[in-house]
Amino acid sequence: MVKTSDDRFTKKSSAPKRRRLNPDERRVELLEAALQVLRSRDPVDARVEDVTARAGAAKGTFYLYFPSWNDLLVAVRTHLLSSYINEMSRRWTDESANWWVSFEKECLYFVDYIVELGNLHQAIFHGPIADQPIEAELSANTLLSILLKEGIESGHCRPVDVEAAAPLLFSVLHTTADGILHEGDKQQKTASLIELLRAWLLVPTPNHEEAVKALGGSPKLR
Repeated sequence: MVKTSDDRFTKKSSAPKRRRLNPDERRVELLEAALQVLRSRDPVDARVEDVTARAGAAKGTFYLYFPSWNDLLVAVRTHLLSSYINEMSRRWTDESANWWVSFEKECLYFVDYIVELGNLHQAIFHGPIADQPIEAELSANTLLSILLKEGIESGHCRPVDVEAAAPLLFSVLHTTADGILHEGDKQQKTASLIELLRAWLLVPTPNHEEAVKALGGSPKLR
């Protein structure tokens, strides 16, 4: 069959056209494509070609924004942490909420967040970029220090050495998440976490046991 000019035109027009994006939009698109790739497969097996194919971009475009794969992982880590902080800020906008209740919920959100990252968590926090520093304002220790200070000032949190307590708290949350990832039994582990937090940080009162009972069980995320 002889192809007409109309046939050739139809074939050409059916090919996907590369969208014109400004540099910031293209970078975000590559980051989002990288997240999709890293979440859908073992990060160890992920390649630049997988990301650019998902983003509909040329391989050379990748290196215009990320000099290396590790630079991409650092950018992904920053993107994830920034998104978490923005979401946390929205959760803490209700100033009338009881600080302790909000604190417990945030700790459980954090554990749930780590669990949902799965293999991606290993790739961006414990993989080849583990030694590369995280910006102070995005650090978990910084965020936890801020929360603890607010709790102490509001009278809900026991007065503790915040600089020492924040990394310990992070370790407890991280260990809880790791336990859930490797062993399951989320309900028991989160219940134990809340029990530990209340014993460690909740301000003791003459009616301490009643106050703890009033808080009920572990807050539910969803």
